[in-house]
Amino acid sequence: MGVSPVTGKENNPISVKDAKERILKSIKPINKTEKINIKDSLNRILSKSIKAKRTQPAFNTSAMDGYATKKNYLKIIPKCLDIIGETKAGDKNKFKLKKDQAVRVFTGSFLPEGCDKVILQENCERNKDKVCVKEVNSESFIRKKGEDFFQNDQCLLKSSIMDFGNIALAGAMNYKLIEVYRKPRIGIIANGNELFEPGNKNQQVKQPASTKPSIMSSVNAWGGDAVDLGIAKDTVNSLKSKLKKGLSCDMIVTIGGASIGDYDLVYKSLKEMNFKLNFWKIKMKPGKPLMFGYLKNKPIIGLPGNPVSSMVCAQLFLKQSIYKLQNHNYNENIFDFRLGKDLPKNNWRESYVRGYISKNTNNQIVAMPISNQDSSSLSSYANADLLIIREPNARKIKKNSLVKAIILN
Repeated sequence: MGVSPVTGKENNPISVKDAKERILKSIKPINKTEKINIKDSLNRILSKSIKAKRTQPAFNTSAMDGYATKKNYLKIIPKCLDIIGETKAGDKNKFKLKKDQAVRVFTGSFLPEGCDKVILQENCERNKDKVCVKEVNSESFIRKKGEDFFQNDQCLLKSSIMDFGNIALAGAMNYKLIEVYRKPRIGIIANGNELFEPGNKNQQVKQPASTKPSIMSSVNAWGGDAVDLGIAKDTVNSLKSKLKKGLSCDMIVTIGGASIGDYDLVYKSLKEMNFKLNFWKIKMKPGKPLMFGYLKNKPIIGLPGNPVSSMVCAQLFLKQSIYKLQNHNYNENIFDFRLGKDLPKNNWRESYVRGYISKNTNNQIVAMPISNQDSSSLSSYANADLLIIREPNARKIKKNSLVKAIILN
């Protein structure tokens, strides 16, 4: 089904699974680390496990606004209690409860010694230094000391992604600085005489290089550091010049020129630079012409030129590669959905059908395939929430059947 222009040998398309495995097996983590402020750590990968420097909560605290007291003072309701003071969130506890006493507390307040019950303020009536309890809820409304974590608990593990929740957790553990893997520098080259940088004077016969900023943004979102190497012209010298600049990066990504045509010169340029090819075609739609190999020990992924093909391949292959460079084994977010409408039978390639999340007449969440599946249709990709996975040679799928889909963004 094709001859490699680099090796001159038969090079049949490989499966998506095989391509993923080859890339992951080949790429070696960078293993260089740096210390950064947690406020700058979004999507970075933790390079070592960390233990809590404090206990949270440090003491028993109130979960609600109300009055702290003891259960055995409330055997008969209604009951009036003496208010001996007030504790706000952040105040030290200075009270010790005695019979039929209560302390005014707020959410997060440290509780007085001996307290085992917080009465909700809406269940009470206050009159100066007295509070009359009209109703008692079965819950205690107390957050126990260490309920979240204790000092020296190992709350964040090596290779964790620092998402919003983990950043907050690190802060609660009393960390300002954390050690993360260095961002891999990913050089991005768009290829083609037909391209110009978005924002330049409109040229009717040319196309803005719209895929490049999207791929660069994706790289940054996945914890990498995207390096803009510009647009290469359709000449060997132009491409080689860009590729040589890219060798200062940890990985190079080319956009376009991965298919075989009279003006696709990526292969020829790489061959002259002693490129070691791993594969250059996969059994996938969109995205058959995907290339992977090494140039002077630097991994290169060659994405297809069609915009949607390029972005789908980036989602499946580039994303996992960037995380692998940071010592994180990324697993794709794949979920089961009911299908919003029929899908026709599939051909010999594994297909990724753009779709959006909707609801059917029974108010069930469904994956609704988008009508326009052309690999050049950026509007259809922009409106997609997910990619519905179709196995090779899959039969027609009926509406409401279960399908697997990758969540985008």
